[in-house]
Amino acid sequence: MKRPAAVTASAIFSLLGSLAVIAFFVLMSATMLVAPRQRPFLTEAKLGLMISLVMFGVLGAWGIVTSIGLLRLRNWGRISIIVFSVFLALIGLGAGPLILLIPSPPNVPQNFGTVRIVIAIVYGAFGVLGALWLYYFNRRSTCDAFGGTSTPDGGRPLSISIIGWWFLLAGIGTITAIPLRMPGSLFVWVVTGWSAAVCYLVFSALSAYVGYGLLRLNPIARVIGICWLCFGAVNGVVFFALPGHDARIRNLMAHFAWGQQSAPHAQFPPLFYILVMVIGVAVPLWFLVTRKTAFERSNGTPLR
Repeated sequence: MKRPAAVTASAIFSLLGSLAVIAFFVLMSATMLVAPRQRPFLTEAKLGLMISLVMFGVLGAWGIVTSIGLLRLRNWGRISIIVFSVFLALIGLGAGPLILLIPSPPNVPQNFGTVRIVIAIVYGAFGVLGALWLYYFNRRSTCDAFGGTSTPDGGRPLSISIIGWWFLLAGIGTITAIPLRMPGSLFVWVVTGWSAAVCYLVFSALSAYVGYGLLRLNPIARVIGICWLCFGAVNGVVFFALPGHDARIRNLMAHFAWGQQSAPHAQFPPLFYILVMVIGVAVPLWFLVTRKTAFERSNGTPLR
């Protein structure tokens, strides 16, 4: 079947963007190696920068491989760009309004407001692009062009595939919080040090297990995933809704500065945090609850 023009345009755009990300990754990596050390950095800061660069490299490689799959009309390429579209839409449409709501720091340049608006528009544009890709690559005609369907992997719904990969990648990414010595929240407590490391280790293992199990259509993983999402929602609501939330947020942000003075942060009302968290939990929870039939009729789908 002839490749649709929109698929070709999406592949080229993705390829150019990915090459730009790879170029940034190479440039920043070279700068870190050859630039003179004018002042020492904290170990955690160095590690955080290295992890960020690795993430740029992985995203760039992911985009290049996805572009090749789209140009060759491979169904895995369509699935890959759909998964990427979810992240792009959530980050773009979520970060755009958030940037406009963050209070301006003191002594800002006169053009700070204009710059902030431009940045928010750019985030919003990428969010809209992700939403458009999500719609287009789920259309029946687009699926037919790739020779696939909305349930390409032995009856596994596309929504479950996206949620499964989301859990799996989140579980792998959470591990990086341990060497970075990032704090965590557990109901009304801010946990640090070894307590936070243990929490992140448990969170990572559970998320990775749920993600892998969802991709295999394991009914137990679905139940654990539902419970895990509910726990996350309750944990967030308790942390932000109970009295003393301002002090808890300041304490949490202070530890994010790796022992230094906490940087100023936006004083959003607790309802803002709760709404963001509830929306982030409600969407995957709805699909896990409503796609129960796919798990009941499956004896285990190979991961692919």
